[in-house]
Amino acid sequence: MIMWEIDWRDPLSAFAPLAGEADAHLLHGGDRSHAAEWSIITAFPSTVLTAEKDDANPFLKLDELLRERFAERSDATYDLPFVSGAVGFVGYEAARFFEPCLDLPPAPFAFPGVALGLYDAAALFSRVKCKAFIVGRDETACRRLRGALGADPLPAPAAAQFGALSSNFTEAGYREAVAAAIENILDGDYYQANLSHQLAVSASGEVSPFDLFRRLAEGSDAFHGAFLQYEHGAVLSNSPERFFRVEPGAYGRRRILAEPIKGTRPRGTTPEEDARLASALLADPKDRAENIMIADLLRNDLSRICCDGAIREDAVCALMTLANVHHLVSRISGILRDDVSAADIFAALFPCGSITGAPKIEAMNAIARIEKVGRGPYCGAIGYIDDSGAMDFAVAIRTLMVEGARVVMPVGGGVTLRSKPQEEYEETIIKARGALAALGRPEMAAAKP
Repeated sequence: MIMWEIDWRDPLSAFAPLAGEADAHLLHGGDRSHAAEWSIITAFPSTVLTAEKDDANPFLKLDELLRERFAERSDATYDLPFVSGAVGFVGYEAARFFEPCLDLPPAPFAFPGVALGLYDAAALFSRVKCKAFIVGRDETACRRLRGALGADPLPAPAAAQFGALSSNFTEAGYREAVAAAIENILDGDYYQANLSHQLAVSASGEVSPFDLFRRLAEGSDAFHGAFLQYEHGAVLSNSPERFFRVEPGAYGRRRILAEPIKGTRPRGTTPEEDARLASALLADPKDRAENIMIADLLRNDLSRICCDGAIREDAVCALMTLANVHHLVSRISGILRDDVSAADIFAALFPCGSITGAPKIEAMNAIARIEKVGRGPYCGAIGYIDDSGAMDFAVAIRTLMVEGARVVMPVGGGVTLRSKPQEEYEETIIKARGALAALGRPEMAAAKP
């Protein structure tokens, strides 16, 4: 393993020369996050694994590549989040590779269904210690990446001029969709379904996805930020929700951690109002039931790949406070069986139950009938698989797809028997506030699409 310390510079400045380079990616939590210590830059992949609807299951090939690339960490790199391996996204519709019975509509984007690049080098930036490193498995790849990084401070990000906000649902139409889901729940079809609608804006001129991501990161304290670039567009994520993390455990075993989020309130305008909203969220029976239901689903999914008796509930309905919202989060962990591969993990867990509902397959089929359009990267997973076997993926919520002058930002929420259609619609708009502020149109959060 190679590890070179380089001069410190802001990770966004370092990435700037790679803006517009297909398959160059930046994993970078919000600038206001106290937990997002590491930013990761990858570029110039040795291989890119992609898959569409009719392709063979790409995760079997992924497992083969990961077995060929497996490399133990050195003592110097042991505590780093990533050295080399796979980085990218798994789109929502990739669930059909694990559940052939699903009949999901195609996504309205040019991105592939799965896009995971294999990288032999990475640039890592500790925003806590203000230290930067080039790491990797190949010296040539490390030198190429080091030479591609920038160092100069960046000017303020440019703001494109966007037109009116639109959605594939009217406000009334979304309320009707929620009401229909509630009727399905009363009929016993499922217990919960996570419905969404796709907000969209178009600019009068060219949109700089990198500038838009910079604006998104400026006002965010979400841990799992990501900027992924592809030939036909970019995926910008500002997710607060970890899907799963795999890390070394005791006695050489691997530990997996999932952190589903369910339950949302806006932040208050005064400390007193903010505290009242947080307390109301913690006490709300609908939000707690929704969160516990999905935590139970994740625990069941984890049981398919974990050792018997090894699953733990580390937290249930804990409060998570972010810049624009309060959330409820649960944390479930387990010890993976020795024979479990990356493909096995995705087959057991994907997509995350927090963005489907329960039971998962019934909820996903209902979502397909009601939404009538695919989700693409949204509600899939974004993250990395290190060549050592470590993994970290976020649920791709608070995620924007940028194609040309058009920006699409889906938003949604879980519908249960206790849901109220108007409140469910309003929750989706609350969740869009950070993205709309980054677009330079915060007033759109109060407007009706």
